[in-house]
Amino acid sequence: MSYSVVIVEDEPPARAKLERFVAELEDFRVAGYADTVDAAVAEIGYLNPHVVYLDVQLGVRSGFEVMEGLRGIATPLIVFTTAYSEYAVKAFEIQALDYLLKPYDRERFLQSVARVRAALAEPDRSDFEERVRRLLAGIPGRPPPAKQILVRTGERAFFLDVADIQRVSAAGNYVEVHMEGKTHLIRESLADFAAQLDPSEFLRVHRSHVVRLGFIAELRSMFHGDYELVLRDGERLALSRRYKQLLPETIRERL
Repeated sequence: MSYSVVIVEDEPPARAKLERFVAELEDFRVAGYADTVDAAVAEIGYLNPHVVYLDVQLGVRSGFEVMEGLRGIATPLIVFTTAYSEYAVKAFEIQALDYLLKPYDRERFLQSVARVRAALAEPDRSDFEERVRRLLAGIPGRPPPAKQILVRTGERAFFLDVADIQRVSAAGNYVEVHMEGKTHLIRESLADFAAQLDPSEFLRVHRSHVVRLGFIAELRSMFHGDYELVLRDGERLALSRRYKQLLPETIRERL
């Protein structure tokens, strides 16, 4: 299996270094490059690579803008390259697949590659989508989450009050939006619908389920570090170890 890579980097020496390191790997190949936000969105959308090495600072703009531009287009695994402070790095450790703190060496790069290979081997990568959603929501200056979501079904368009949403479930090419006494079937992916929700209030607990934190009545310990969620309507959902790491720290430390 050969994995395609796009390098997004505006510093030629840093780009050459990454290209050299990737070229030494038998199962990775560089498919494309970009040095601006707009070029990166276009290149990634066209090539649909497995992995993107993304510089956090692209001139006067941010690599996070690339991630914004990819929403609904592609979901590659993202590895940040950054010269940010330790404070920022800690945030990346929590929310990103990995980061390379400049100047990094070959050993650190290979450690990152091991994490990337492990992630690529996972059939379900929806927890990485959730990490990206949370990372984007935490960027300073972003507008607050919408209080209403406009949905269209056929020729009809109407608003859903976010405050009334209890949980959202994937159903093929649709999502089921569960509200008190009502369920709406909407043609949209779970990832795209969840992107409109406040991650401080809604948690993705499974590849097919997003739940309002306040709608969780109980967490029951299962085997091997997994949990079962009991919701206020009696519904029971599995919470794996991977998704447990996305729970708010105030909840995780009590489990």
